[in-house]
Amino acid sequence: MTRIRPLALGYIRVSTVDQAVHGVSLDAQRATLQAEADRQGWDLEIYTDEGLSAKTMKRPALQDALARLDAGDADVLLAVRIDRVSRSVGDFARLVNRAERKNWQLVLTEISLDTSTPTGRFVANVLAAAAQFESDMTSQRTRESMQYRISEGARMGRGSGLPTSVVERILADREAGLSYATIADDLNRAGIPASRGGVWYPASVRGVERSLNAQDLREAN
Repeated sequence: MTRIRPLALGYIRVSTVDQAVHGVSLDAQRATLQAEADRQGWDLEIYTDEGLSAKTMKRPALQDALARLDAGDADVLLAVRIDRVSRSVGDFARLVNRAERKNWQLVLTEISLDTSTPTGRFVANVLAAAAQFESDMTSQRTRESMQYRISEGARMGRGSGLPTSVVERILADREAGLSYATIADDLNRAGIPASRGGVWYPASVRGVERSLNAQDLREAN
C-alpha cells in the first residue's frame, strides 16, 4: 500500500555507561526525533535498544529497523547523532552504502546530516572515524583506571578477588552489547569460577560491572 507520507524509523539507544555517567535519556532522544519528524512531515515509529553498546551493529531493534528499510517498508532511519547508531568506521561506512543501494535515507538531527547527498555521505564517514577514536580512547582509559585501582589494592565490589583479565573480559563483553545472562553462560562454559568459586549468574556479572562506580568512569573519561 502506498504511504501518504514518508515513514521514518527513529532509532534510540543508551549504553550502560551513557546512563551511569553521561545522563543520556531515551525520553530526550525520543522527543528530539518526534520534533524532527513533525518538522519534516514524516510519520514516525520508534525502535529502542537499551543498555547496549554501539561497538557492534548486532542490536535487535536496529536490525529490525534496517530490515524494514531494506524491504521498502520505511524511508528514513532517523537518529539523534552518529554514536547512537555506530562507533565503527567500517560499520558506519557500510551502513551509508547500504542506504544508498536500498534507496533509503540516514538522517542525524544533531548535525542536520542527510546521507542522500554526497556531502552528507562524506561528512558521515568523517564523523564515524571520530566516533571510533573517541570510543577507543574511552575504553583504554577505563582499562587503565581499573588496572591502577587494582594495583593500589582497591576492592572491586562483587568482583573483588577476580583476575584482572576476567573483569576486563566482562567489561569488554558489555561494551560489545552482550547481556548479563549471555556473559554468565559464556564464563560458566569456559570453566571460569565466580569470585567465591561458584557459578556465574546474571546478577553476579552485573555486580562486577557496577563495581566500577560512577567516580571510576568519570575519571576514565
